[in-house]
Amino acid sequence: MSTSKALNGFVPMRMAGSGYNTTGMTKYDIANNTASNIFFGDVVKTASGFLTPIATTTDYAVGVFMGCEYIDPTTKQLTFSRHFPANTSSAVGVPKAMVVDDPSASFMVQADASVTAGDINGMNFAVTLGSGSTVTGNSGFGIKAASRATTHLLARPIAVVDEPGNSLSATDGAFPKLEVKIVQHALTRVSSA
Repeated sequence: MSTSKALNGFVPMRMAGSGYNTTGMTKYDIANNTASNIFFGDVVKTASGFLTPIATTTDYAVGVFMGCEYIDPTTKQLTFSRHFPANTSSAVGVPKAMVVDDPSASFMVQADASVTAGDINGMNFAVTLGSGSTVTGNSGFGIKAASRATTHLLARPIAVVDEPGNSLSATDGAFPKLEVKIVQHALTRVSSA
């Protein structure tokens, strides 16, 4: 329900052109002993060849984190997780992240305050860089409603998620769930060089 704020990151919805979401993902390396947690639904980037959550609103994303795998150093067992625990090392190789990195993908994400109908397909928004939950593995990312601008920011809402109790109205639109596309995507970034 959109009358309560419960930011839980970016959840894959569909591909552009009304195509169904195949949930196709790409594996990316995570550096052993990475200092930060990475949660299901976090917007992520690459730095020095390794995956990490975006850290500023000006970062270019490669996609959205969906989980990871690594060889547990204690049990030597292959471990799959919805979140990557900070300072984790793989007993063999490096941890691998699964990322929805298709620039055509759209995601469901909640706004941290109300937005207007004029914001849909008209404004771009920065992302709240909230911390996730080590219990559920879910992200704490959301759309930062106060950041709306026509300038280049990370995400653009393309629709309001069609579900009961979710709209832009004053009665149930305090924290609407939006369908968004990543605008600041590393795979579509145009170099000035």
